[in-house]
Amino acid sequence: MPKQYRVWGLLTLLAMLLLLGTSGQAQSPYDASNYEQTMNQMIETGISILRFEGGDLAVFRAVQESGDPLYIAPLIDLGYFMSRDATTQEMILATLEELTGQPMTIGWRGYFEWASANDIALPPNYADFKGNLFGIFIDPQFRRFFQPGTQESARVNLLEAVWGGVRVDGIPSLVNARQITPEAAAQEGVELTQFCRGDDCSYPAGDELVFGVYLDGDARAYPLRLLNWHEMFNDVIGQSPMRDTPDGDIVCNFRAPTVFRAIARSADKVLINGYSAGCPDEGWLSADALEWVDSDWDTVENALPDIESEAALDSEDSGIEGRVIGRPVMLAYCTLCGSGILFDATIENLSYVDSAGETVEMGDVVLEFGSTGMLMRSNKLMYDRDTDTVWNALTGEPAFGALANSDVLLDLLPVVVTDWATWLEEHPNSSVLSLDTGYRRNYTNGAAYSDYFNNPEFVMFPVFQQDETLIDNKDMIFGLHLNGVDKAYSLEILIGEQVTNDSLGETDIVIISRATPDREFFEPGGAAVRAYISDGIVFTSGATDNEIVDAEGNIWQMTEEALISADGQRLERLAGNLAFWFGWFSFYPDTLFYEGA
Repeated sequence: MPKQYRVWGLLTLLAMLLLLGTSGQAQSPYDASNYEQTMNQMIETGISILRFEGGDLAVFRAVQESGDPLYIAPLIDLGYFMSRDATTQEMILATLEELTGQPMTIGWRGYFEWASANDIALPPNYADFKGNLFGIFIDPQFRRFFQPGTQESARVNLLEAVWGGVRVDGIPSLVNARQITPEAAAQEGVELTQFCRGDDCSYPAGDELVFGVYLDGDARAYPLRLLNWHEMFNDVIGQSPMRDTPDGDIVCNFRAPTVFRAIARSADKVLINGYSAGCPDEGWLSADALEWVDSDWDTVENALPDIESEAALDSEDSGIEGRVIGRPVMLAYCTLCGSGILFDATIENLSYVDSAGETVEMGDVVLEFGSTGMLMRSNKLMYDRDTDTVWNALTGEPAFGALANSDVLLDLLPVVVTDWATWLEEHPNSSVLSLDTGYRRNYTNGAAYSDYFNNPEFVMFPVFQQDETLIDNKDMIFGLHLNGVDKAYSLEILIGEQVTNDSLGETDIVIISRATPDREFFEPGGAAVRAYISDGIVFTSGATDNEIVDAEGNIWQMTEEALISADGQRLERLAGNLAFWFGWFSFYPDTLFYEGA
């Protein structure tokens, strides 16, 4: 035997001896007491198997033999991605059976729901594992949501954050998307024939559903056929009268947040050049209604030429950028749970404690939101682009991330789901979201989620909190959350009553509901529902859809902001939202339920 082979043989023997324990058996390279190492080995094994590079299932056998229930969560997470390999999937399910005592016949979804219902404990470094798992199998951007300290400060069990099938921002949110006039929208429908439904090219179609938003005198419509593809919009609601001369006639309302160029002034009026739906390219706005992109009014006033003595600036090459002051909002639309909720996007005096224990002061912040690509109980998990905090889209609470240890909560604002024809009749000056969103999607009516919306039995992702004793999972409800009390109202009952007098905690309320037209396909809606504080006044239906009558025969007008009596008394509107029953119940299991008058 050549010398080099004898040396190699001795080295090999030495290595084998080092691996032998006192019993004479070789020690396993898998130490289940080392959670971080073992979870990483599970990921490595899964990758090797899916790449057809082989893979030693011994790591799962080691976990199974450990009997350690802390491995339940990482096994469920990995099992989600290993369904393509039957052998590995069976091994993972067998291990879960051993650790949970639940039969493997319940499958991955059964184990997920069982673990969620039991709020199982997580192993150390689980957040790192989950970030690595999602980062490797899906998109490296997922790691941003599982930074150090995430596990310790999370308000939810991190197991419940499940991949929803897309990458981070794979469902792109709309940011200050272009609003146009109803006339321009109708013309878009004629020109963009790829979005016709059969012979109907109208945009919006009269019976199609829109999210109707009205704040501070500004009415806007966001058709569901577009939001089904984007699930969220960030916008600024507000407008200011535009005049043809400094003190002349109002020609339109110039809307936020379009950036214009200021090119001249006259006292406290500003001549601007820019685009807003229904407005000419040039006109006059009041300075007190404006804010400046990189300046302030004192600076702008001194920089702009006085129109009475100097020529205006050339808006193509100069001018000072500004915009109309408005209210930043964000609508979170969870298509899977059928809810669209409008939030105020401004957080005043925002501060939080970071993972190092340092207080971060951010001051007043307008948060911009995107899609994490994750779900929780089939509910959208969104994130803000300022802190990468992950938020619950149904409750407006931070779920995990930087702001999870703060007391911040997004304030709700009123929104209604109604048909376009009714919204336009009630708000003839409304703008509407343009089909030209900057994205290439099939914006045909009914193109997105049609199979899901129109299958009453299908709940796509695991939801452990369900109750169909009162109504079915995908029946529509109107949900209210007021002073810590939650209540759900069956849409079918609301439509039948039209005017519903009720109380929520110690607050008397009235809900006004009007059915929307029947269509050949379903989207989350069915009625335009608005709720108001009633102050104990009992109402009945009026002569028109926009009137209700109190017990003394007084007529009240229904507006987007309040109920208003003939003598000017106001009853303010409450923020509520439509949702599939399962979507509401999954996060409000103690909800009250209205069963009719």
